[in-house]
Formats: sequence, C-alpha cells, structure tokens
Amino acid sequence: MEISRVVEGCPSSSESAGKAEVCKGCPGRMLCQSLGGVDKDQADIDLRMNAVQHKILVVSGKGGVGKSTIAAALANQLATSHKKVGLLDLDICGPSQPLLMGVNGQAVVNTQWGWKPLVSPYTGVKVLSVGSLLASEESSLAFRGPRKTALIKTFVKDVLWGRLDYLIFGE
Repeated sequence: MEISRVVEGCPSSSESAGKAEVCKGCPGRMLCQSLGGVDKDQADIDLRMNAVQHKILVVSGKGGVGKSTIAAALANQLATSHKKVGLLDLDICGPSQPLLMGVNGQAVVNTQWGWKPLVSPYTGVKVLSVGSLLASEESSLAFRGPRKTALIKTFVKDVLWGRLDYLIFGE
C-alpha cells in the first residue's frame, strides 16, 4: 500500500517527500527523505503484486506465538479450497517455512525473469523463504533495519509468484 493512500496530503511520491509540513511527526519521515521521492522499484513491485488478488500479513509483536504455524496452516487450507496460494516467509532470523511446507533442502532457482518459488509437495503452495537461500539449515541471517527491509523488498519485487488468489506474508 502506498503511504499517500494512508496519510492525506502525504508527498511520498514527490521531491518534497519527508520535507513538507505534513511530514513533521511522521515516523517514516527520515525514510522518505533518504529515498528522495519516487521509489525506482515501485513499478516492478506493482507489476508483481497486482497479479495477487488478496495479500494477508500474519504478524505479532511477540516471538514464539505460532505466526509461522498459522501462516502455513492458512496457506495450506486455502490451497485445499482450490485457491492459488503463495507463502512468503519474512522471518529472516529463524525461517521455519521450508520445513513446515516440505521444501527444505531444495534450492531456489534464479532465472532471467526472477526467482522461482519452491512448490510445497503437500498442497502446491508456492513458497519462498530466506531459509531456502542459505547454504545449510544450520546457517542464519541476523539482518535488521534497512538490510532486512531491502531483502523483503527483493522478495516482493523479484519473485515470480504469477497470478495468485492469496499471498500470505508470515513473519
């Protein structure tokens, strides 16, 4: 969702992003200033995300409450209801979706058109997780802040999800 749709008068898509009067007190002010207006990747992100009818984000302010399990169960249930479903694992530090969805040990293929998500043998859900990009299951990443944001942006921009009824974002 574009910020300007959330805050009336937000100049996020212009050169005055983060500098206008309406920006004072906005928690995203510094980010807008650093980006300098229009995001050069927004058209690519829109192209990928416009092919997805419904986007669902599974989050919580606390760890260890079952977000990954809920995201996997929701994705599988929707798939068994004859829906085209994708599951994007946003848990960078402890990715568990490859194991939950039965794609652990498989490598993600990077094509000239982007990354091809793995397909769960259980229900056909398309799955992408940082866990599938690491050298081994014992490896991990400790990305925070801008590095984590950039990785998530890459997942959204560069993955060949295709036309989906649902894309579940699990953290």
